[in-house]
Amino acid sequence: MIIILTTMLRTLKIFQNKMLTKLSLGVVLFAAVTNVMAFEQNEDKVTLSVAFAALGEYQIDTAPVQAVSRILGHSLLASVSEKSGSNFSMFLPFGVQQINYIVANGSYIEENQAVAYLNGFDVHHFLDEYEAARELFLNAQQQYKSSKILFTQKALKQSQWLEISQNYFAAQLRFEHLNHYKAFLNIDSNENIAIKSPISGYVRFSSDVAAKQEGELLFDIIPKNSIRLKVSVPINNIANLASINVLGSKCRLAIASKEGIVKNFSQTTWSSSLNKECRFTLGEQLLVTPEYKQQAFVLAKKAIFELDNQNYIAIKNDDSSLFELAAIEILSSADNNYHVSSAIDLTSKQVLITSISALQGILLELGGE
Repeated sequence: MIIILTTMLRTLKIFQNKMLTKLSLGVVLFAAVTNVMAFEQNEDKVTLSVAFAALGEYQIDTAPVQAVSRILGHSLLASVSEKSGSNFSMFLPFGVQQINYIVANGSYIEENQAVAYLNGFDVHHFLDEYEAARELFLNAQQQYKSSKILFTQKALKQSQWLEISQNYFAAQLRFEHLNHYKAFLNIDSNENIAIKSPISGYVRFSSDVAAKQEGELLFDIIPKNSIRLKVSVPINNIANLASINVLGSKCRLAIASKEGIVKNFSQTTWSSSLNKECRFTLGEQLLVTPEYKQQAFVLAKKAIFELDNQNYIAIKNDDSSLFELAAIEILSSADNNYHVSSAIDLTSKQVLITSISALQGILLELGGE
């Protein structure tokens, strides 16, 4: 019997070396026959029959295989960031001596909510300049309208009409420019002047800014829908990346976009906007798990064993006395399970989950000389 086993083992090894790779090794079938080993081979599989009764009184339990369409990857570090270019910047309309912010940096504010009080000589000078520009515009407008009638009746020279038109449009542009700035100012009865937010969103400013000249950045408003999770994901399998899950929370966000630049074998990806399950602070660092669209099977970790550097599972055949070994590839880990792929359709198959070490020991003993 030992000679038969040794001869068959050598034949099997020669066949594996010549015809198969470790990843493409087919099927090893365990049949309940009495102390007899049979060997069969063709182009795409190897079948080896042994006495399954060799397991003796070991407990034999099975569990069903579950097919899934998504798998989880390794945990990654993500940051809560705003999508580039989505912020709305507010600049000082005039020079000031003092800026008193009345909202907390990073807080959410509504449209037209006051952000800071502005104090200084130029503040009131701006108001005077605005009123002067308004009066000049109204006068120029009145002259333009009356002169247009005269010009139409040919009672006004073209050179005069051109000068009146130029003055009118210049006054109009100047007034509209100042009026645009004034629209963001809130002036109370005591002439305290506050600058308002043009939109709703998260306010961001630098409280240690020394320069307070006209045109300097005062604050940014970041719209709520532009707050996303930014994560650098390894490029292998990134085409199948579908979403990210934040560890320790119920937050799960779909992937909205992927940048087209690869750096250190990774690619920057952006999630969809934060939702009510994802209440995080701008700049916060989070651990996330990427989720990929990929057909796979879920197996208990204890069902998998290794032979000759290849992972296998034992599948229960329709005949309760038969099992077959299927080569599998581990894709990812999730709690007590593995996500795996296999050349065999494992959907709803029953897999051996007990006495795995005993079965592995029997197979290793068959490989002895």
